[in-house]
Amino acid sequence: MNRATIIFNILTIFAVISGPIIALQLQKTLEGRREIKQRKLWIFRAIMSNRASILNASYVQALNLIDIDFSSNSKNDKAVRIAWKVLLDHLSNMPSENEAAIDAANERSIDLRVALMKTMANALGYEFDEVQIKKGSYLPTGHSQIENELNLLRRRVLEVLNGTRRIPVGVFEESFPDISARTTAD
Repeated sequence: MNRATIIFNILTIFAVISGPIIALQLQKTLEGRREIKQRKLWIFRAIMSNRASILNASYVQALNLIDIDFSSNSKNDKAVRIAWKVLLDHLSNMPSENEAAIDAANERSIDLRVALMKTMANALGYEFDEVQIKKGSYLPTGHSQIENELNLLRRRVLEVLNGTRRIPVGVFEESFPDISARTTAD
């Protein structure tokens, strides 16, 4: 056998052995990228679908997963993390006393949430404008009414438990009409 045939045979054996290994590694890499993309999409969908009800557990969970799933050093992921950090910093420093300051902070929160969603959309290849993000969600008035009533009920129960609110109690006379006479006559 000449030298060229030996080298060709060695390369063939190497290709036969390494080919499936390389293909498997490539498949794992592609699956990993697909999984990361799916997690990012879940976060984006949870935030977008609950943007009108920001107290929703899925919305809060998705926000808290941004640091984990948008963790690459890509320009897009960095932009998403920065927008999230700005929103988180704002939410962590919300005023609680002055009504005008609270209203202004709430308006700023909306703007920062919209900026986060727009940044996420761009990072994931979607094109949404700010108006579409801000005004493009649907929340039935019944849902917000139920949420408001539940919040009011919780506050009132807590006031009773804290001793700052009393439950009115009335005493009623125990005189009921005799129904036995009526049933025999009917």
